[in-house]
Amino acid sequence: MSPSKTDPRVLRTRRLLREALVQLMEERGMDNFSVQELADQATIKRATFYLHYEDKQALLDEYIGELLQELRDAVSTSEADGEGFDYLRGEPHPSFVKLFHHISDRYSVYYAMLVRNRVPQLASGMLNVIHDFVSDGMAFAQPDDSLLTARREVAVKYAEAAILEVVIWWIEKQMPYEERDIAAQLMNLSILGPYKVLPEQKDRTT
Repeated sequence: MSPSKTDPRVLRTRRLLREALVQLMEERGMDNFSVQELADQATIKRATFYLHYEDKQALLDEYIGELLQELRDAVSTSEADGEGFDYLRGEPHPSFVKLFHHISDRYSVYYAMLVRNRVPQLASGMLNVIHDFVSDGMAFAQPDDSLLTARREVAVKYAEAAILEVVIWWIEKQMPYEERDIAAQLMNLSILGPYKVLPEQKDRTT
């Protein structure tokens, strides 16, 4: 009988392989190391690797799938989460802070997969998670389409794309703002735009 996925030996082997994968991706890029080098980095035998995965892409796919599920769980909201929350107070929604906390806790992983290598599968998966997060939040904050400054689908697409790129920039710059601070800045941008006060227009008649 083969060991189950919850067997401590299996868990340890997979942890070692994931750590080795992240380190080699950061140092060399995904295409520049072999399964043998991955196994050596993880201090396991090459044959042991193949007991768990068909190839290194299968390892990456599994890891990304679990990362995205963890991210979705971190930012998932219920109707109760929005009860009594003041979207104009300037404070970030707790779920928004959790998004950055999740990334901060796994900084080396996200750096290797979004900065050192822009892994399309992870970037597109994160965009899908952020899409649902933004769409749900916007629906709760303002369900009336006539009170939005753009069509809802455009507003959601604008916000989700901006959030993802800021997240990647935040990772690349080694998290220059604390989680709560960057979450508050992004939330204010999403709700209020970039200006506290619009600049006065010059008199065009002069």
